[in-house]
Amino acid sequence: MDIETFSSGALMPYEEYFDAVRGHVVELSESGGSYWTGKDKALAAIDQSSIIIGDYPRTFAWFWQGGGLELAREAYAKWGIYYLGSHAYTFAGECIVSKIPIRTIEDCKGLKIRAPDPLMASVWESVGADVMVFPGAEVYTALSTGLIDAADWSSPSANFQMGYAEICPYYSRPGDYYAGGWGDLMIAMDTWNALPEDLKAILEQAARVHQIDMWSLASYSDLTSIGKLKEAGASMITWDPELTKKIKGGIRDNAIKQQSGNPMGEKIVKSLLDFLAQVEAE
Repeated sequence: MDIETFSSGALMPYEEYFDAVRGHVVELSESGGSYWTGKDKALAAIDQSSIIIGDYPRTFAWFWQGGGLELAREAYAKWGIYYLGSHAYTFAGECIVSKIPIRTIEDCKGLKIRAPDPLMASVWESVGADVMVFPGAEVYTALSTGLIDAADWSSPSANFQMGYAEICPYYSRPGDYYAGGWGDLMIAMDTWNALPEDLKAILEQAARVHQIDMWSLASYSDLTSIGKLKEAGASMITWDPELTKKIKGGIRDNAIKQQSGNPMGEKIVKSLLDFLAQVEAE
């Protein structure tokens, strides 16, 4: 089997990946279910499983051993897609970059911040922030021109690579904000069904290895970026527990509420909450 890879955006805009797989423009794609919320909210429920559970290790356990993979395949099969595997793209979660230190709810009042989507925007609005929603490609310009004072974009490593430390000296500690999302590896169902059994087995095992490799790589990059941020003159800020509880709780609640009225999404959320009820001590 020969697999030729292309970087994001090389063949089509990221919002077209889902239809590109269904239309056999590409045979494999790795992206995230939250991008397809407009087609089916249940696809976002898989992507947001780590947000609902709260951390990656327990999400791995639920996904591979607690029925998560089977639910993902059921949700994607409706669209003629075989869900091959997943990945986590940060160590402990994403972080906020800012020009001013953010520690408390009071610091958020009037804060001009970029949010990636309306659901995340509503969480920041709940603490009094002045929120704007626009694509990630516009974040650097918006920060450098003063349009915004802070941005929700990605992990410490990814933010550092984007050069935000040049204009934003403050980073929130990963995990204070939220656990981060989940990536999905998908293939058209008829393409999958046409493969011989040995190649199917190889791809499924490769997907498992890929998740661990991806997380270990992201973890190493995030952890070592802390020193690089210090060298660049940036500081990592620990949020007040009240702010962490308010923001993380709001994001989690939004992820759950988003699935209301969607039978498949509600089924996934129930599985996640049932798992948490089993593993969390009183």
